[in-house]
Amino acid sequence: MAEETQTQEEVETTEATTQEPTTYTQAQLDSEADKRAAKALETAKAKWEAEQAKALEDAKSEGARLAKMSADEKAQELEKQRQAALDKREAELNQRELSTSTKSLLVDKGLPTDFADSLVALGDADKIKSAVENIQKTIQETVNKQVESKLQTDPPKNGPSALDGADDPFKKIMAQYKK
Repeated sequence: MAEETQTQEEVETTEATTQEPTTYTQAQLDSEADKRAAKALETAKAKWEAEQAKALEDAKSEGARLAKMSADEKAQELEKQRQAALDKREAELNQRELSTSTKSLLVDKGLPTDFADSLVALGDADKIKSAVENIQKTIQETVNKQVESKLQTDPPKNGPSALDGADDPFKKIMAQYKK
């Protein structure tokens, strides 16, 4: 009786584990892909439309604000905007120049240029130069310590030599020939 229940359980577990995987036709896969692509396009379109509506609203409010100003105030406002754009462009140019000089400094010091981006975040050429020197010094010291530890050998032990005692292999060979 116990054997019958055991075989029934085995059959049931075998049937449960041998389920066939679900297969799809190419048309079903294409349909699903089209649905997902359409949904992504709708989302992107809605986002773009929202951004355009916000930009249009900002432009209208800016236009209304400028319309309320006098000619002198408009000129001053336009000058401020022009100056802000020039300052932004100058900051970007300085950032690129600092990045380039940092990379060349790293190359001159024999360091990898991977550090350049994190060093540029310091923002000051003098700070970057001192940081590069500290990095170079630290790396040099670490490398020297590791080289010294690898080159260090154990001192010789001042014990009895195996070549001078009774177990000397040379003496054993010579003893054979003396006979």
